[in-house]
Amino acid sequence: MHSSRRAVLARLIAAGIGLVSGIASQHAFASDWLQFRGSDTTSSSSEITPRPGDDSMQPAWEVATSGRGISSPIVVGDSVVVTSSGGEDERDLYIEAFSALDGTRQWLRTAHALGRPYTHPTSANASPSPASDGEKIVALFSSCDLVCLKTDGTPLWYRALAVDHPRTGNDVSMSSSPVILDDVVAVQLENQGDSFSSGIELDTGETLWTRPRPRRSGWATPIAVRLPDPAFVFQNSDGVELVAARSGELLATLDISGSTTSSPTWAPPLLLVPGDGITAFNLREPSFPIAWENSRLKCKSVSPVVHNGQVIVNQGSVIAAADFTTGESTWKTRMREVKSVWATPIATASGIYVVDQSGTITVVAEETSGTEGDDSATDKVDVLGTAEFTGPMLATPAVSDGSIFLRSDRSLIKLAPTTARESKPAAK
Repeated sequence: MHSSRRAVLARLIAAGIGLVSGIASQHAFASDWLQFRGSDTTSSSSEITPRPGDDSMQPAWEVATSGRGISSPIVVGDSVVVTSSGGEDERDLYIEAFSALDGTRQWLRTAHALGRPYTHPTSANASPSPASDGEKIVALFSSCDLVCLKTDGTPLWYRALAVDHPRTGNDVSMSSSPVILDDVVAVQLENQGDSFSSGIELDTGETLWTRPRPRRSGWATPIAVRLPDPAFVFQNSDGVELVAARSGELLATLDISGSTTSSPTWAPPLLLVPGDGITAFNLREPSFPIAWENSRLKCKSVSPVVHNGQVIVNQGSVIAAADFTTGESTWKTRMREVKSVWATPIATASGIYVVDQSGTITVVAEETSGTEGDDSATDKVDVLGTAEFTGPMLATPAVSDGSIFLRSDRSLIKLAPTTARESKPAAK
C-alpha cells in the first residue's frame, strides 16, 4: 500500500512527535558508525581503542537515557544517537542525541506508539537500532513505528506500519533494525501474524514495495549489498532472498537455512550466512556459488564479525575464528567471565570486545609470547582482561574516533583513550 506525502505528514502530527530544543553540530567525523554493527555491518574498526589495564576503561562520561532500551547507539558526526521507550506499556518513544565529546544532550524527540508495544521483560519497545545515511536518521521500534529525522533532530516523517499491518508483532520484541541504501529504507518484520519486508522512500516515507515473509518470528536484520546494483538481503530459516533495493524485485534465492536471530554479514565479495555454522557465498560470481562452509562457526544469538582477514564468532563463553578467504578454523579461546551474550562483539586494532549481559566487558587479543624478534616467539589469542559496568547490556557497542560507546538499558557510556578524556557532565 502506497501512502501519499500528505498522509505521511498527517501521521507525523497524529503521533504527537514533540521537540525539545537543542543544537547539533553539522561536522561529521570520518569514523561515523551509522547502523547496527557499524557502517559496513562487519562490527570492525581499524582504530586503537581503550584496553584493560589502564584507566581508559573507566567511563569518560555516562548519561542517563530518557527511557529503557536495548538498541545499539550510532555515531553521526559529533552526535551519538540512541532510542528508548517508557511510560505505560512503553508507548512513549524517545530518540535523542548526545555530544560524543562530553555527553551533553543535543536534542530529544518524542512520539507515541500506535502499534503493539508489548515485549519480553528483558527486551524493550526500543529494541531495533537506528540507522543513518549521514544526513537523515531513521528509528524503528518494536511497535512498528518508524520515524525519520534530520541529523539535527528536525522531524521529517512518521509511519505507523502497524496501521497497514495490524497483525504484526510478537511478545518477545520485533528487534530487526532498519538499513538504508541509495535513499531506500528496508525493514524486515517477521512474526506469526502479518509478516513482511518493505522498502520505504527515505525522502518522503512512502512505501515503494512490500513483500510477504514466512509467518514465524524472526529477529535478523537485513543488510545492504551491491551486485553491483543496489539490493537488500533478507535471511530466515527458509532461505536467503536478494531483493532489488528500489523495485523490490526478487533477484535471487539462496537455498540455505539461515538463523532467525543472527544477521548475515557482507564483506565483499563474500556474504556470510549464519545458520548451522557459517556458509560463505561469493556474490561477485555468477549464480552466487558457495565459497566455503564451516559448521564449527556457530553464532548462537550474535552475528559474525569480520576483522583483519578473520571471521570471528562468539559462542557464549567461547570465541572462535576462521580464515576469511578459506573458512578454515584458526583459533578458539574460552572467556571465563562470559555467561550470557546478546550483543555482537566489536573488533578494533586493540582487540575483540565481548559484552556480557551482566555488563562485564571481556577483551580478547593476540599476544606474542617469548622475546620480540626471537624466531621462537609465538602468537596466542587470549583474554587481556575485563571491565565491569552496570548492566544489563544487550546492545552492540559503537566505535568512533578511538572511543567506544556502550549502552546499558538505561544509560549511554563513553570509553575514551586517556589523552582524549573529558570531564564527566552532570547527571541528567
